[in-house]
Amino acid sequence: MPRNLDHLPAGKHAELAFVVEVLTAGFDEERSTRWAKHLKNGQILRIILYGSYARGDWVEDPVGRYFSDYDLLVVVADEKHADVLEFWGAAEKRLLAELSSGEQLRTPVNFIVHSQAEVDDALTRGRYFFMDIMADGVELLSAPDAPAFVEPQPLALDVALAETQAHTRTGFRARPRP
Repeated sequence: MPRNLDHLPAGKHAELAFVVEVLTAGFDEERSTRWAKHLKNGQILRIILYGSYARGDWVEDPVGRYFSDYDLLVVVADEKHADVLEFWGAAEKRLLAELSSGEQLRTPVNFIVHSQAEVDDALTRGRYFFMDIMADGVELLSAPDAPAFVEPQPLALDVALAETQAHTRTGFRARPRP
């Protein structure tokens, strides 16, 4: 991810630094309350900005009342720490409160949490969403010992077909006609 934040105004840099601080502090606080060693020893490996702010095509339209949000991928070492309700709820509430006050945050934040293994698996399978993040994302935080992501692979046709068929079977249920 060779990209940087040079295309963003200074105010956006400050907001993103604040968001990273809230996410890391919130995660550290949640971990500190755990008794189980495997839950207490979690680690954030990376926080990556993706989407419109990373690409430089964000929108702030007060007339049309549309504003882009910050899209963040938080990568943790262990999938147990990807549980949003258990480890990230307090940080999410704080970000919403800060957005409401408008003092340190004026841009909505949308973050997802995945383990390194989940991201690597998605890249190996050629999942477009994660491949786009790798292509356009900007790393806001990286742990010194964070392992490199696997090399993204193209989506194989047989895998694409199988996933499409699985989603078609489970995602589109016929509605009974009145």
